[in-house]
Amino acid sequence: MKTNIPETTISFAGDAVDFGDRMFDALSVKHRTNQIQAIVSGNRCGHAPDAPRFFNPPDHHKRRPAVLDRAIDQWEVVYCKAKKFFRKLATTHADGRQVRSERREAIAAVSQVLLHYLELSTLKVGFYVGLNKFIHLDIEYIAKKANLSFSRAKRAISALAEAGYIKITRQYKKKEDGTFDGEPSIREIAVQFFIDLGMDVQKLFFARDYKRKKEEKAQAKGALKKLKGIVQAVSSFSSRIDSSKMKRQGVPSINQDLISKALALHRANPERSPSDYLSELQRLNE
Repeated sequence: MKTNIPETTISFAGDAVDFGDRMFDALSVKHRTNQIQAIVSGNRCGHAPDAPRFFNPPDHHKRRPAVLDRAIDQWEVVYCKAKKFFRKLATTHADGRQVRSERREAIAAVSQVLLHYLELSTLKVGFYVGLNKFIHLDIEYIAKKANLSFSRAKRAISALAEAGYIKITRQYKKKEDGTFDGEPSIREIAVQFFIDLGMDVQKLFFARDYKRKKEEKAQAKGALKKLKGIVQAVSSFSSRIDSSKMKRQGVPSINQDLISKALALHRANPERSPSDYLSELQRLNE
C-alpha cells in the first residue's frame, strides 16, 4: 500500500533525523512536533498550550524601568489563569465561555511588546529618535516583535482597545494630490490596564513622575547647552565688528536677563526653541 508518510531512520541517537530525502536538525523536528500538536489541539497558528510563545526583548536593548519589567513578567502568570484571565478579557462570548489559549497567548505577547516600547511619562507606545521626534509603532512592527501573524496581532490589539485598556488615535498625512496616507496610530495604555494586571499603581505613578522630571531636566540641559553655543557664536562674531559700526547698525547686545527669560519661556512651551524666544525678546527691547 502506498502512503504519503515518509520513511524514517532506524536510530534517533544523532542530532539529525532522516525522513526520506529530507534532513531535519533537532530544532526543525521540535518545530514540526509543535505544529502537529497545534493541529491536534484545533488551531493552525503553531500554538502549543503548554509551551506559549512570549515576547523576548532584543539583547541590545537597555533595561526598562522596574515597574515595566514586572508588568511584562506578570503576563506569563496571567496567561496561566484561564478563569481569571485579565478581568474584562476573561470571557468574550455571550454564553460565558473562556478565551481560548491561543487568544490568551496573542494578547499576552502583544501586551508585552506594548509595555516594552512604552514611554512611561506619557503612557504612549513608541520610542524617541533624537530629543523631540517620537516614533509610533504600526501593527506590522508589533506583530513581528511579538512573533505573531499580522491578523493575530491585530485581533489582540482590537480586543485590548474594545475592553478600554488602550486608546487608539488614527493618524493621516495629506499628500500633494489631496489624498491621504495612513500613518501608525497613536496607542496609549490606560491606567486600568496596570490595575487589572495586578500592579501597584502607586509605584507606577512614582515611576512616571520620576521619568517626567528626568526628561524635563534633560531637555532643559540640552536647551541651555544649545543656547550657550548660540551666545558664544554671536559673541565671537560681534568681537570682530568695530564698536562704532555696531552703534551705527544698531546691533543689539545680549545680556544674561534675556537668556534667563528665553529659557523660562522654553520650559513653559517647548514647541519653540530657546533661540526663537531670545530673538523675539531682543526685538521687543529694541
